[in-house]
Order: sequence, then C-alpha cells, then structure tokens
Amino acid sequence: MRVDIIGGGPGGLLTAVLLRRLGVADDVRVFERHEADTTYGWGVVFPEGALDQLAKAAPDIHAAVVAAGTTWTHVDVRHQGFRRRVNGNRFHGIARATLLGILQRAAAEAGARLTFGHAVESLDAHEGADLIVGADGVRSVVREAHRDRFLPEVKESEFVYAWFGTERVFDDFTYVFRDTPWGIFRAYVYPSGQPWSSLIVHASPEAWEKSGLSGMDEAASARLCEQIFAQDLEGAPILSKGSPWMRFPHLSCATWHHDNIVLIGDAAHTAHWSIGSGTRLAVEDAIVLAGELATRQDTLTGALARFEEVRRPQVRKFQTAARRSERYFEKMPRYLNFEPDQFAYQLTARSWKITHSDIARRDPEFIARYDGWFHSRAAGTPVEVAPSPAFAPLRVGPLVLPNRIVSLTGARGAGLSLVTASDLHNLPAAPDGGNPAGLRVPVLDGPEEYSGLAERALAAGYAMVVMDLGHDTEAGLTALKGLRGHWPADRPVAVALPAPRATDDAGEALDAAELVELAGRLATAGSDALLVDGVPLADALRNEARITVLVDAASRSRDDVDTVVAAGWADACVLHPMAPKLVERESGVLEQED
Repeated sequence: MRVDIIGGGPGGLLTAVLLRRLGVADDVRVFERHEADTTYGWGVVFPEGALDQLAKAAPDIHAAVVAAGTTWTHVDVRHQGFRRRVNGNRFHGIARATLLGILQRAAAEAGARLTFGHAVESLDAHEGADLIVGADGVRSVVREAHRDRFLPEVKESEFVYAWFGTERVFDDFTYVFRDTPWGIFRAYVYPSGQPWSSLIVHASPEAWEKSGLSGMDEAASARLCEQIFAQDLEGAPILSKGSPWMRFPHLSCATWHHDNIVLIGDAAHTAHWSIGSGTRLAVEDAIVLAGELATRQDTLTGALARFEEVRRPQVRKFQTAARRSERYFEKMPRYLNFEPDQFAYQLTARSWKITHSDIARRDPEFIARYDGWFHSRAAGTPVEVAPSPAFAPLRVGPLVLPNRIVSLTGARGAGLSLVTASDLHNLPAAPDGGNPAGLRVPVLDGPEEYSGLAERALAAGYAMVVMDLGHDTEAGLTALKGLRGHWPADRPVAVALPAPRATDDAGEALDAAELVELAGRLATAGSDALLVDGVPLADALRNEARITVLVDAASRSRDDVDTVVAAGWADACVLHPMAPKLVERESGVLEQED
C-alpha cells in the first residue's frame, strides 16, 4: 500500500511513523513545503493529558518529547498591578523545531520517504497513491482540490494576534493584561525548554488600529510590543520570525474524507490557540487514523469513515471549549472590576472544562483563600473557614437567600425554591423547606389582576415573584410595573427572559447587546433580578448590565453551581436533579443530618 502524506508537520510525520510501524503501508511518502530545519512559530504547548495518547501509541517518541521540553504547573496572571499564581495546571512546552526534529528522525527510521522543500500545488502527481493524507494545514491544497466534497467553512476572528518569541525566559504559563491609551493588550507567554519563551500578543481590532500596529512592519511591531510589555519583559527583546498579524481562522468541514483522501489536523479543523490544543488534535488524529487503518486493512473506506466517526465528536468538544476561551479574552472588559483572585479564577475556568473541584484539587491553598474571600464579601463579615461558593448568601433586592442553589422541586437545602402554579387562583402553598420560595407567573391581561395575585401569593407563603416576560417586551414591561405596584417593597420581583432567538458557536446570544439594554429597562421598571437560560447570556447580563442573575444552565451537581457563581458568570444557579433527595444531598442537607 502506498500512502502519500501532504504536509510534514507533527500530524503528518506521526502518521507516517505509525503507518510504517503498524505495517499498514510498505510505501509511505511525506511531502513538506519547508526545508527540514525550517518552521514557522516558536514553541508548542501541551496541556495536562494532551500527551497521554502519544505515550500509548509511541512511548519512545513520547519520552523524547518530554525529555526535550519543559514541564510546569503554575499559571501566572498579571493585571492592573496585581499578580496571582494558580498551581496544579500541568503543561509541557517544547520548541516546534525540536518536536519536528524528533518526528522527522522517527519517520525516517521507520522507513518513510521524506521530501522537504517541495510545495504540492496539485494532486495530479499523487494519483498513484492508494491513500492521500491531507496534513497540510489550514490552507490545505488537498482540501481545496476537492472543495466541493469537503465543503469547508472558515470564519475569521475579529481580534488579531502575532506569534513572537522573547529572550526573557518565563518559568510558567503567564497571562499579561496591559491597559494602554489605545486599549487593552494581552500577552500569552510560555517556556519551551529553550533560552527563549513563546510570546503571543492579542488585541482588539480597535486597539490594533489606534496603536498604529496595523501599518507597521514586523520589526516595528516588535519594538512597540516591547514598550507595552516592558514591565514583564524586564528589558529582554522580542524576537520575530516572519509572523505577521493574523486573525484566527475557525475552520470546519462537512466531511473529512472523500474516496481515498482524508484530512487531519488543521486541514480538517481548527481550535483557537488559547487552549493550546492545535498540535494535540493533529497528533490524536494521526494516532486514531493509523489505528483504524491497521484494524480495517481490508476496507479503506470503512477505516476512513470510522476515523471520522471517532474523532469528530472529540474535536468538536475542543472546538467548543476553544471558542469559549477565545470569547472570554474578547469580552474581558466585562471583568475589569473583578477582584484579583476572582479574575485569576475565571481565567482558569474560562473554557468550562475546568470546574471548582478541579481547581481545588490542583491548588487547595488558592481555593481556600478564594472561598474565604467569596463568602466574606457575600456575608459582609470575614470568615476564616468558608464553605464553597454555592453556600454563600445572596441578596436579591431586599431578600437574602441563604445560598446560591435554586430548586425546581421544593427540595430542602436550596436557597430558593421556584414553583410554577397551574392555577393562579388556587395557588399551592410555598414548599416547607425552611428557605424562601418564589412563585413563577406569566404576564397577566391587566395590571389590576396583580392585586389579587399578590394577596394570594403572600397568603401562600411566597417571598418572591418571578414573572415570565414573554416575547412582547413592551407588554412585559407594563405588566412588570403593575406587579411591582402591588407586590410589597420588602420582597423582590424577578423577570424570566425567554431563551435567546439564536446563538453563535460559542453559545453567545446573537442579540446579546439588545438583551443587555433590555435588562437595564427591566431594572428601572422594578426588577430586582433576572432568570435566564444558559451561562453565556447570564454572563453578559450580569457583567454588562450589572444586575443580579439567576441562571438555568442545566447544572446537575454542586460543583457546577460552585463554578458558575465563583467565576462570576451568574449569582445563583438552578440545580437540576429531579429527585429532591439528590438536591438535598448536593446542597448538604443530608450531610448535616448525618
């Protein structure tokens, strides 16, 4: 079997190694446009777990990669004069050139034929191959040759970035945020076991234009970035290697294989660099592809189909996490008023793949300090030993909830129980759980109807009313004023917003700006809080409209609630186990009784 691999990056080279080692192909050829000792960029970074599959598939290569790079466990966050370090986030960095050298040697030793300095412009010369692997990156010639089959879709980010190096050696993954007259500039710096560090500079298009960077050449750009990050670079120069300012291309394809052609890595899919998974995804593609070809040597079509079936959902998870991570950095002005510990916490949890318990396991001292700060701020009095953020009190208007857990089942232990009545003229009694209960009601026909509703709700023991706004905003605002006029001033009113009409691939509401403006109008009309679906919308409303937000994010554990409220995405969270005993267990009631 002859396999032609177009692209000699990590994914293509590892594919060549494994196809030869597994006996899948007796003739493996790799074609790379650059010379063997030439590469773009600086270092690559593998987050915790990213090398696990490589360790199983090629232990010798894994050992060489680990030996040639450097490992660290701290994330260093610098912003507005403060510095916070979070421990336990294990990363491994290695120079891209070193990684390629390891893989090139392994491929050659395995018997693959490597051709460097050969730019493939057409697939005509590869018609004799039994299999063509497109590992030629986001501008893939292989993919474009059959564009009508792969149906690629590319969306560029609005923000720009440049990939530099610096002679200042950083020991940890360092996030730097510097405010300038032109806007905020962000730097992401990490070591690679070399006498230099990788440095990615990231900026909004507005800051990029106002600073003049958009009109500068590479050398001038590096000099200005040295000035912006002078405090952090400590006089060390920024190094450049032909890396112009770019907008990240978010690539997806309808399919990754067609006939005897398959795409891997950035040729098939991309994930934003802010979670450090581009090389990881290419490596894991190579491992799964080689494994499926080895298992199904009698049917190429079946092997390629199975490869895509296995990898596509795994890649999609990383793409989603990467988009959330990128969106965090784009929306960072929302969080400029966060206290240092919360700013560092949210950055750590930004992709939603890391939870409160994950951080606690990795850095118990940081979480102990953070929980104490969170609870002390919420309670108004300092505490030495604090429970997790889900159990901090929350003020909703004049009402203080004992914790941040919202139940839809009336379970004991929840800070707030929400009840939806089927008959507004015959209301059920508020759940007898010892904590406040809220009554969820629709928009009524006239403001005068709220007088009787308020009387019945008070008599039934409800401390709060949540009104569903519906899709007629103006009617909802009028109804809110009517409800507020008949509901006691010492008890809160909240408004439940309908689900966003549409969202982007990061889960952000496409009409978020309109909803933020609406939240301000609702607060003026008497709403003490909002109830919304989904963390992205909750985050936007809480941190742009500055209003108390309860969120239904399909949370099913106390850890979920801890993470959402600790990160400042919402103030309270619906806990979704339908059985009351599960809510009671998660809220700690059963533990207290035991």
